[in-house]
Amino acid sequence: MDLNELLQQAQRLTNETKMDTELPRVERTLSQVLQATQELHSRVTQTGTNDLQAHILLGSRGVDLPKLTQKLESLSARQSFEPLNPISDTDVEGYLKNERENAIIAVIEETNANIFKSVERNRMRCIYADWGEEKERLLNALVGPNQEDFPDVHRQMVQTVLPQAALPRSRLNRIETIYAEEICAYNQYKTSYIQQSSHRPNLLTKLTQLAKEKLNNLDNQVPEMWSVLSYMANVSPLVRNLDPIKARQTGSPFVQQALAYLEQCYKQYMNTVIQKNRLVGLRGGIPNVYNTVNSFVSITFQLPQSLVGLLDISHDRPLWALVYYSLRSGDLGAAVQFLKEGGVCPDLLKLLQHKQQQQKQKLSHQQLGDQERPHTKLEGQLKLEYNNKLRVCTDPYKKAVYAIVLACDPHEPHQEVVRTIDDFLWMQLSMLCTDERTDYHIERLSYGGLQSLILDKYGENYFNAREKTPLYFQVLVLTGQFESAIEFLARTDVNRPHAVHMAIALNELCMLGTPSTVQQPLLYADPQDPAPMRRLNLARLIIMYTKCFEQTNTNEALNYYYLLRNFKAADGRNLMLTCICDLLVENCDDQLLLLVFGNPDPQDPWSYSGGIFAQFSNMVHDKHVLATMVGDELSQRTKFEAAIKLYLIAGQLEKALRLLCSLLSQVVHQPAREGSMREQLVGITERMNLTLGKRKLDVDEHVLGTYQLLSQLMKFFDYYHAGETRLATEVLAKHRIIPDNCREVDYCVRSLKLVGADIVKVLPDVLLASMDLIYMEYKQVKSGNVSAPHDDSSHGQGLGLGPSDSKEELLMNLRQRAKALTNMAATLPYRMPSDTNNRLVQLEILMH
Repeated sequence: MDLNELLQQAQRLTNETKMDTELPRVERTLSQVLQATQELHSRVTQTGTNDLQAHILLGSRGVDLPKLTQKLESLSARQSFEPLNPISDTDVEGYLKNERENAIIAVIEETNANIFKSVERNRMRCIYADWGEEKERLLNALVGPNQEDFPDVHRQMVQTVLPQAALPRSRLNRIETIYAEEICAYNQYKTSYIQQSSHRPNLLTKLTQLAKEKLNNLDNQVPEMWSVLSYMANVSPLVRNLDPIKARQTGSPFVQQALAYLEQCYKQYMNTVIQKNRLVGLRGGIPNVYNTVNSFVSITFQLPQSLVGLLDISHDRPLWALVYYSLRSGDLGAAVQFLKEGGVCPDLLKLLQHKQQQQKQKLSHQQLGDQERPHTKLEGQLKLEYNNKLRVCTDPYKKAVYAIVLACDPHEPHQEVVRTIDDFLWMQLSMLCTDERTDYHIERLSYGGLQSLILDKYGENYFNAREKTPLYFQVLVLTGQFESAIEFLARTDVNRPHAVHMAIALNELCMLGTPSTVQQPLLYADPQDPAPMRRLNLARLIIMYTKCFEQTNTNEALNYYYLLRNFKAADGRNLMLTCICDLLVENCDDQLLLLVFGNPDPQDPWSYSGGIFAQFSNMVHDKHVLATMVGDELSQRTKFEAAIKLYLIAGQLEKALRLLCSLLSQVVHQPAREGSMREQLVGITERMNLTLGKRKLDVDEHVLGTYQLLSQLMKFFDYYHAGETRLATEVLAKHRIIPDNCREVDYCVRSLKLVGADIVKVLPDVLLASMDLIYMEYKQVKSGNVSAPHDDSSHGQGLGLGPSDSKEELLMNLRQRAKALTNMAATLPYRMPSDTNNRLVQLEILMH
């Protein structure tokens, strides 16, 4: 190898040892390298041969010692279950501070609560003390002055006479009493006379006449409300199976009635004005609308400034005012006559003449069907003239006449002409759309739209309904919203009687819309009805009204409930029977039962005569159905004694016997005491025995047997408590309720399995009483004070032995009977009370 190759290898080694770092290169001389080698060798030799050998061994195996050292240093000595996140030290000082503050706050709150309670207690104590002093002062004042202060005044005793049977004071006021008497008379007439005639009395007409005669002095606005309602309801009778709401919305009879009423009222108003101004009016000629309007216009426009802006004035009388007031009075003939005399607007005259002819022939546009209606082209021309010229006309009467005759522009207020709510309502009703056609796309008002305008848009605030109740009521009635009007009237106590009877009268005429179920609110909006119609829950209204006086005026209350005979309750039962049933359940006393059902026949307890409900009875609901309903309700409320009376009235003997057996099983073993339930059941039992003598076949044999056995047990306990030992023993021996010896135990047990549970309830008391009788007999025989009955012909009565039996045999017989009782008590498949068994065994032991 020459020097050039050696130089190249040295350069190659140098390039390989270069590092890609920015550290400066270290250049050492040979002496420096030698010195560093010696220092490294001396350090290695000082660490020991073991470490040197370990480094040589690991290095020969290719282990990177520096990296291995770093990995060993990075190993953690933490255990696997320690949290990886750092754990903060517990703030003991903050925790103790927080607990201390919470304790202080709790003490403060508790102290404040105790202070408030103490203050409230002291305040109430002071109030009660003040009340006590005031009460004492008032009571002392009632005592009266001292007689010594007034020596000349002598006291006189005034006797007070109280009736023997004081009746509760009626809760009906004068107006409610008048209405109630009319309802009672109407129901009586309908239940008696209508059964023989097909004529139906008009309750609405009767109540309207009643309001004019008897209520006018109390409130003069009430007859007016009745009059408008009666007038609006005076249409062709509706079919009972037709919905009143839909029938009212489909036809135009109600619109015509409202127009006729408003026109009639306005004619009366014009006559009143003329009567007050006779000199100005100069009324003469034939008394008709034409002359009346002439006089009224003369009075209204007597001042020259009142004619400013008006057109076609003749003899100081504006033509269009004459035509308008003729239409306002409902007389088309007078309007035609005025137009003929004026000689203006021939097209309008032709249209009015055509309408007059239709009115005479009682024709309408609906009767023409799809045919072309006459004067349609003429109406179109007049409407164009109205839209182009009359909208800015200075004569408000001419503008109003065109709008009324053409039935257009319903949103125009016509403020110069429409001065009252009656004028506004008449104007809107005159322009109603009576068919589906809309000529020239002019907006026309519908019947439902007018109702929504009155009820929803304007509402009660616009009419100031709280202070002007009759006015708002009349507006609703004239727009066919009877239900909303009556509900509004029923909100106040003063007008509620009128509202209730208005609803009743309309319902009798099948003109009141009611909901399908009685659970609905008083005023209910059915989604299927056209807006804004409502339905009035008549059943809820009558019940709320009647609940106030049903306790004091039961006769009147039942007459009101009779009006609900065609309604169904929530459970499907007749609502009239349900209401009367609730009344009887809440107050089921003898006086009320006699008032409703009448008096029982002494000869035939099965029949009842008289009573209020007798006049309401028919094939669907009679007193037997009502008594059954009341009895079932009373039995559910565990009023068994009252339920038995109702079941007897209803003729449900089996139900009455079951309840009577249940009651007898509870009191049959008790001694008879005055006023006790047992004494009351004795009277019911006597009546039941009399009834069973005629209708025994209507009762189940098992129930009848249980009742008869309980009746005998009642006699047994009566004899037992009276000390009649022999008679009590005879009752038991006759019916073989208990055994006389051990051989009869099985027979008595089998017999008891066939009787009802009511007998089993009494059996422990029967066994104790029988054992007590045997023990009493045993003591008498043993003491020698017994006298055996020599005249008994049957064996087993009395002591059960003849006169020749010895004393020991007699005692042995009594022990056998006592043993039979204990055996029977142990053999019965029923759980006997432990006291009963203990007492029986104790008495048996005493006889040995």
